Amino acid sequence: MTLRRFLVSLAIVLVIILAVVIWVIPSDEDFRVENTFWNGASRLSVSQAVTPLETLADLSEMTEGATLMLIPYMQLTPSELEDVTRFVSGGGTLVLADDYGYGNQVLSSLGIEARFSGQALLDPLFNYKNEQLPRVFHFSPGAVTDGVNSLVLNHATCLTDVGAGEILAMSSSFSFIDINNNRQWDEDEPAGAMPVISGHSLAGGRVILVSDPSIFINSMDSLDDNYSAIENIAGISSSQLYLDQSHLPHSDLHYTKNLLADVRSVLTTPVGTLALVAVLLILILRPIWPRKGGGIGDQE
Repeated sequence: MTLRRFLVSLAIVLVIILAVVIWVIPSDEDFRVENTFWNGASRLSVSQAVTPLETLADLSEMTEGATLMLIPYMQLTPSELEDVTRFVSGGGTLVLADDYGYGNQVLSSLGIEARFSGQALLDPLFNYKNEQLPRVFHFSPGAVTDGVNSLVLNHATCLTDVGAGEILAMSSSFSFIDINNNRQWDEDEPAGAMPVISGHSLAGGRVILVSDPSIFINSMDSLDDNYSAIENIAGISSSQLYLDQSHLPHSDLHYTKNLLADVRSVLTTPVGTLALVAVLLILILRPIWPRKGGGIGDQE
């Protein structure tokens, strides 16, 4: 075997090994159902049978009464906003969980006046470990809050412009909005009970706003009554529960895994399988292929 053939063979083997390693490495991206680490939502996917969505275009295929969990850390396109609006108008339930993302873009498209503040909600008195993990004790009766006496939030924000009849949960009267991020209350900063969960009727469907998507991750769902709230949200409708993953933060690992998945899907087609077999045969038989002026097995 010549040096050139050896290097080509070595490169192919290394590419295959690298692809396998990348494929088996678990995801570590926030809120993704395949992420089993502290910041993932693998427990949510198992306990509530959540189906992940990789594109909002699939909303048109959902059965009536389905529930969609949307965590918009990436901006939605106009067509995606239309997909969400049609989903809600068709009788779907949208659980919009946001803190510092693009939730207000969705609310504006839906025509809902409420907004996510986008500024940190702190509570120096009622909290879990520190003021950035505020505890919530004030709830209005409803399907989302049934059996919930306490929630723990994680770097949450609050809701603004919410009607009194739409509020489902509020922070304590000792909480405040930390505008300048110094983790201390200043005189010009809003203080008092702030809405953190609200419910809104819209056309034929409904919208639930949650000002902290972190309650759904593996490290938070077991704190206080967070899991009860998750169960209530999952049980809002008797139909399927979906989690949009197309607007979650994406890493290079995610894009590479998607590329490998696309390659695998192509190779599993009849044409792709035949092409792969042909390439493998060429690579295997090339060393013994008859050369011009010589027979099989002739050496260079």
